[in-house]
Amino acid sequence: MMDIDKGVKVLLPSVLPKEQNYILDVLLKEFLGVSFHTELYDGEYIEITAKGSNSRLTLNTDFFHNVEGTWLQEESMPVLPLQAWNTANDGLDVDLIEEAIPVLYGKAGLIKKRNHWHLNVDIFGSAFFMLSRYEELITKDRDQHDRFPATASVAYKADFLGRPIVNEYLEILWACMHQLWPNLNRKVSQPQTFVSCDVDQPYDCSVERILSLLRACAGDIVKRKNILEALKRINRYVFNKMGIYKFDRNYTFDWYMDACEEQGIKVIFYIIPTSIEPGNGCYELSDKKIIKLIQKIDDRGHKIGVHGTYQTYQDSIKMLRQKNILEQVLIHLNINQKIKGNRQHYLRWDSAVTPEGLEHSGFEYDTTGGYADHAGFRYGTAHEFPLWGWQTNKNLQVRQRPLIVMECSVIDSMYMGLGSGKESAKYMEKLKQRSLKYGGNFSLLWHNSYLKSDQHKALFKKMIKK
Repeated sequence: MMDIDKGVKVLLPSVLPKEQNYILDVLLKEFLGVSFHTELYDGEYIEITAKGSNSRLTLNTDFFHNVEGTWLQEESMPVLPLQAWNTANDGLDVDLIEEAIPVLYGKAGLIKKRNHWHLNVDIFGSAFFMLSRYEELITKDRDQHDRFPATASVAYKADFLGRPIVNEYLEILWACMHQLWPNLNRKVSQPQTFVSCDVDQPYDCSVERILSLLRACAGDIVKRKNILEALKRINRYVFNKMGIYKFDRNYTFDWYMDACEEQGIKVIFYIIPTSIEPGNGCYELSDKKIIKLIQKIDDRGHKIGVHGTYQTYQDSIKMLRQKNILEQVLIHLNINQKIKGNRQHYLRWDSAVTPEGLEHSGFEYDTTGGYADHAGFRYGTAHEFPLWGWQTNKNLQVRQRPLIVMECSVIDSMYMGLGSGKESAKYMEKLKQRSLKYGGNFSLLWHNSYLKSDQHKALFKKMIKK
């Protein structure tokens, strides 16, 4: 009988050992809960064995071997179109999203001999490609906000952005390991739904000051020929000044928290620490109404995080400073919350430097990890995992909680353009079920300012329903 307490032994080819150990840590220890120890050797494949058994599993390592001379160069990217592998054709029973799975590195197929199985698919190299965002350091495409767009990704081009492909690869790996070593156990992950709100415009910014009010009213009357809207705007200005926000369509926080509390969900509100620089919110933490909002969020048992400003994604000093600003405000208000999480404004992200900035700032996790232009699995997983640091070439303490759906990515015409009806609900629900399928987290971002219509509210309630 195999001693399962000893886990498995993994022989690694003597190439890029830090990168290989990182992805083994994530897949084997983090996701499967299987203990392991590694040794370097001069072989071509990754080889896994278990104490008390003479069976072994080997896997292709095309990514790590082939990129040795073309590291972070275009030649090391997956070659499109990708091969597809139907695991059932090789007698492997795996619960995948679809019958065939795209092969990023390696090739299709499983070779079975009596005590030796060999996976032609490079499971570990492909997973490293996805989790480290390797391609984002090579492909130079960026949008107007300097964001790597979904449309530039291999996942989008090969039509698997809607699949948690890293988890599917993991199921293939586990199916092989479990058949070779039936007494080996895996961790059972409990799926969760995380609902979060980026507080960009807590109130109607056009009625913050008299000058902005006059400009907006002039636009209503002259450009939009809508005198009624101008009168409504003046009404909002008057009532907002009295601290009454029932006419402010952006102020949906009470409704938001009510809806989530009905489902037993605590919302995480990501708040901009300062809007002094352009491209951010229209508020400061010193504003009385923002202080009251923060107190209300805390009083109702919900969480607060940092919404890193437009300028911080490449500036670790500014990132730390802003975290400290929000922490000091909470201390001043006697709010006993520790700032743990971050999401970058506009989802601005630079895979080469942002992770180390978050590490330097002492965040426990980040949840920027989605695309603005298309909802889906940017990292190929819905599981939380430690980020890879490209500056230090090591796995970091700060973790990524991938963002699966941002409401405007699906709804808005400038992005996927599915509207706020059945088509949008169907797509979001599909991503939700696929996130939870393998014990992952469905991370949903819904802005408070995106609940202005009954249709939007109905869609939101549908997405958070258990």
